[in-house]
Amino acid sequence: MEIRKRFKVYWPFSISVIQTLLSYRVNFFIFVAGGILQTFVIYYLWRAVFYSSGQETLEGFTIGTMLIYIFMSEITSRIVQSDVDRAIGDEVKQGTIAMNLIRPISYHIRLLFMAIGGNLYQFIFICLPIWVGVESYRYFSLGGGLPDLRVFFFYFLSISLSFIILFLFNLCFGLMAFFVTNMWGFSRLKGVIIAFFSGQIIPLVFFPEALQRILNFFPFASMNYIPVMIYLNKIEGNEMFRALGVQFFWVIILGIISTLIWNKAISRLTILGG
Repeated sequence: MEIRKRFKVYWPFSISVIQTLLSYRVNFFIFVAGGILQTFVIYYLWRAVFYSSGQETLEGFTIGTMLIYIFMSEITSRIVQSDVDRAIGDEVKQGTIAMNLIRPISYHIRLLFMAIGGNLYQFIFICLPIWVGVESYRYFSLGGGLPDLRVFFFYFLSISLSFIILFLFNLCFGLMAFFVTNMWGFSRLKGVIIAFFSGQIIPLVFFPEALQRILNFFPFASMNYIPVMIYLNKIEGNEMFRALGVQFFWVIILGIISTLIWNKAISRLTILGG
């Protein structure tokens, strides 16, 4: 009953984000088109790498499976992304943070449902059509079947954890706005680091083995690489359960860290606000 009541309170925030994106859908789709174009650029770069190597398989990837990896990585990154850090930065910069904090609702849960609204919109209007295209390519060109229900289940479990991890990570990052005047440069740097070390551009299996072990433990791999590799059946059995365990671990750790930073940021805001 309590969960249903909370859902009724916070679900309108998700709806408002979807309505906003629908209102400015031309700008949004131009942004998406740029992302898809970038994905094709990455694919053709990998295609050149495969052809220049003279090998059909590199680190367990063929050119066909690499294409699927690249597009599934793009889909996954859109499903799990959140702009909570930008939202916090804008509210602090505009001074609306104080009014939002005194509302009789949880500030964190409001941001969470806003992120969910944006992701639902992306999934329905962007990711689902791309996914259908990817699976059609795999079925007709590569002769593969659709992933079984078990793969779907663990993939969606993994991306659910990825979403929470990235949300908490961006929450921690966004709270820096209480201490830093301008977040723009830090946000750009954060985006590049996540895209590179999460396997969105280069699968982590192509990194040196020692670096792979480090990155597989840190939260970056949990944001994109792990769910995509589960979807491709390249992480299976005990290895998959270990990877999911790492994701659960980072949900807990980032939850604790975000709480500590939040308490520190609120005390700072209280002192500055009098």
